[in-house]
Amino acid sequence: MAETDRLLEVIRGRNAKTVGLQFPVGLRTKAVELAQEIEGKTGVTCLVSADPSFGACDVADMPVDLIVHLGHAPMPHLRYHGVFFYDLPGPPLASMDFVDAAERILPKRIGLLTTTQFRHWLPAIRDHLEAKGHTVRIGEPDRRVAYAGQLLGCDYHAATVIEEDVDGYLYIGTGDFHPLGVAILVPDKPVVIADPERGTARDLRDVRERVLRQRHAAIARAREAQIFGIIVSKKIGQARMDLARDLKALAQKYGKQAHLFLMDLVSPELLQGYRVDAWVNTACPRIAIEDVLQYKEPILTPQEFEIVLGERPWDDYVFDEIRA
Repeated sequence: MAETDRLLEVIRGRNAKTVGLQFPVGLRTKAVELAQEIEGKTGVTCLVSADPSFGACDVADMPVDLIVHLGHAPMPHLRYHGVFFYDLPGPPLASMDFVDAAERILPKRIGLLTTTQFRHWLPAIRDHLEAKGHTVRIGEPDRRVAYAGQLLGCDYHAATVIEEDVDGYLYIGTGDFHPLGVAILVPDKPVVIADPERGTARDLRDVRERVLRQRHAAIARAREAQIFGIIVSKKIGQARMDLARDLKALAQKYGKQAHLFLMDLVSPELLQGYRVDAWVNTACPRIAIEDVLQYKEPILTPQEFEIVLGERPWDDYVFDEIRA
């Protein structure tokens, strides 16, 4: 059954009259066409969420009978109500050229990693690399991840669970953030990205060093701060209120002020004007890392905040993960 047919069958089977469509930014070009197809074939009314969607941790609150969340796999530990995940796996694997470009700089024993978009490629890539003499491991998921070998921007279990069995990692994908977490958590093993869009491969070492320099600078700036704003997310898979309260108590232990800020969308313009010297982010870990240059004040991860306060040494620097 075609993917769209499966979606239409789900809508009809749930007797939905109104359907919400939630798209990540990269799939917005499909929104109008898909809404038109659904309405034309099922008679429902579609409501497209125009807010950004950052993953299966971020399901919109919409006044509809059924939400169709596109482009992500569900997180098994979360309980969703009235949500159908239409995760749209990527196209068939047409060439191994980008894998061969990476193979030349890989160690013998490798861990294979990706995101949900390319998960269906992993068995063929494993077979291809094993035929070239590599030993390949694909890590089993934890309770927050749907598929073997899958990384989230806040969960690197598929990499760390096989850490002792590999000498390095191959990430199949296009961006740096997901494999960057692995490069920081497992600093003594190379992480290579095989990019199917560019057809190229690159080692993540230089990116890792640049990001760590940025993080060191943010920590250094925050050491002089007296008033901290601790950001707490409303999103279903990002809400860490208990952690935020613990960080507030930790700040007070060291004679600092700390205040909790509850938000849905975390962005620099929404935090302007508050009398805060530095921010601590307990929402999506990507915010502090990828958006650091957009914030006037330093923005820290919880572990970096511990370094600022003296609770954790810099030598024990780790990437923030949400591990529920």
